[in-house]
Amino acid sequence: MSSPVLHTLVVDSSLVFRKIIGDLLLDISGIKLVGQAPTGKIAIQKAQSLKPDLIILDMNLQDMSGLEVLRQLRELRVGSRVIVVSAASPNMTLLTMKALSAGAFEFVLKPEAETIEETRSLLEPEFKLAVQALIESLRIHRSMNIAGSSSSSGATAKAAAGNLPAETGAGRLPKSFSGRSIELIVIGVSTGGPPALIEVFSAVREPLRVPVIIVQYIPRFFSEALATSIRERSGLWVEEAKDGMLLEPGHVYLAPGGEHLKLARGGSAGSHVLRLTHDKPENNCRPSVDYLLRSVAENFSGRIGLFIMTGMGTDGLAGARLIRAAGGYIATQDAGSCVVYGMPRAVFEAGLADEVLALGAIAPTMQKLARRIV
Repeated sequence: MSSPVLHTLVVDSSLVFRKIIGDLLLDISGIKLVGQAPTGKIAIQKAQSLKPDLIILDMNLQDMSGLEVLRQLRELRVGSRVIVVSAASPNMTLLTMKALSAGAFEFVLKPEAETIEETRSLLEPEFKLAVQALIESLRIHRSMNIAGSSSSSGATAKAAAGNLPAETGAGRLPKSFSGRSIELIVIGVSTGGPPALIEVFSAVREPLRVPVIIVQYIPRFFSEALATSIRERSGLWVEEAKDGMLLEPGHVYLAPGGEHLKLARGGSAGSHVLRLTHDKPENNCRPSVDYLLRSVAENFSGRIGLFIMTGMGTDGLAGARLIRAAGGYIATQDAGSCVVYGMPRAVFEAGLADEVLALGAIAPTMQKLARRIV
């Protein structure tokens, strides 16, 4: 099946940035530039007339915020996918999290560079990754739709689309876990993660009795805003991890952007602390799911529950093998509810998943895992 060509509209108040982004998009396979807009009002008009597949949307426009543009596009039922571009200011990071929750596909950090050449060199790999993830997402969902049109069973259709798994259960645990305790939950997630995490934790109906560690691949400065968004929507104790933090039941720790997170034994028996490092990226990620899971497998003796959610690539696969060897429980998010079915697919196809869960089944499953007593 051929990859789609994305007709793309670039929206930015700066002529220089429109030029930079437009030029670099021309060098990305699968992109056809069809228009540019300097304001939100013009962007909405052009989106309605051009009907682009993709809109590159700056969050800080002169006449309105990118978030307001996104909301109006949704109200007008413009079906374009949106990649937002945001600066790293506190206000912009919070707006970006809201934009992702409002339906934006992904975001790219606008760099503070001194030259046009430096700006382009910093933006180009980020846009390539975002576009590649979007094309893969569209390919998977188109495959599922084609399979679904020839099958009366939705689950069968999902499984038929490139051997994708049908979802199992709705928070039901495997029989092998009857009466067995889980003492730590780890979540690995990437593309599409912020809104998915907010949805999951907003559905948690009771305090969790175990600590939860999240590794979400995200740029520096944005992880604190994401932790804040999850905390405000869920009411749980959610915070960006800091070096030396003690691992405590009921707390949710989010790996900071740009830093690896690992688990170490604490000074007293049975205690554990979180450590941050700036070691080289793994799987092109920092933080990396595999990096964390190695330390968890080495230093945590209790039973572990691992959830691999939406994301591009294979980060988390090597770590999932370690968790399986240690007797842990592993669930992967199903293809239909993933923005990009990459990380979960790698774990599923390796035969490591106890269950495949729709997004809505992850919260009740976590609650059941956290309740179980030996």
